[in-house]
Amino acid sequence: MPRITRRRVLAALGLAMLALGGALAATPVGKMSYYGVRAWLASKAHFKQCTPDPSIWCEPGAEGLAVTVAAMLPAAQARNVDAFGTRFAAPVRVNVYASDESFSRYSAGPPMAAGLVSLSEVHIAAKLAHWPQQRAGAILTHELAHLHLVQRMGVMGIPKMPNWFWEGLPTYISDGGGAGDVTRAEALWAFTHGRHLVPEDSGSIVAPKQAASYQLTHGMYYRQASVLIEWMDRRDPAAFRGLLAAVARGEAFAPALAQA
Repeated sequence: MPRITRRRVLAALGLAMLALGGALAATPVGKMSYYGVRAWLASKAHFKQCTPDPSIWCEPGAEGLAVTVAAMLPAAQARNVDAFGTRFAAPVRVNVYASDESFSRYSAGPPMAAGLVSLSEVHIAAKLAHWPQQRAGAILTHELAHLHLVQRMGVMGIPKMPNWFWEGLPTYISDGGGAGDVTRAEALWAFTHGRHLVPEDSGSIVAPKQAASYQLTHGMYYRQASVLIEWMDRRDPAAFRGLLAAVARGEAFAPALAQA
């Protein structure tokens, strides 16, 4: 039987910590932590205000997209203020990027994403420069809805909210932003044929249920979630507005939904 020495114990502990670190890195919270730290450490000192709107900051080379975003921003903000029934709780900052790689570096999101909210700022990817204005505007409106919630409930309030509501609400407010080419009719067909999400009443920071949890594409998941939000709003607009207010105050989703 091999002799157990201090060196062997430390080596075993080191291997265990590496294995645990690798396992955690594969979880959603682990990935968010890695990319979040990288984005937090990345300086945007070279960004500049390249439009008359002081809330828009662009990376050198993104001036054209910034002009497009500036034209869409007033309507996107107004739609959110109308939907939530209240103004943004803090000044809005929108970062516009010249490449999808730099978007990922500074936003803490994957390069394939079109927009993201992190560090209490909106980030718009370079790919939107090549999209139709209506689709790009929907993405901007979607991300501003995320920002509105973050400003009200804080980053730590997000895990209290089920992911379908977190993504479905901005998709509904933006009239399909994030759902891609998936239509409402296609989402309803999938619902009636058994290919659908199951709306839970609580969230999870470690293992949130997302599109892959139900073997759905992101577009279908976002569209189905927005259909549920639409149903809630149309069934009782006043109660729905009350639910939004309760969630924005940081109340747990399940009792807020029951009250509404």
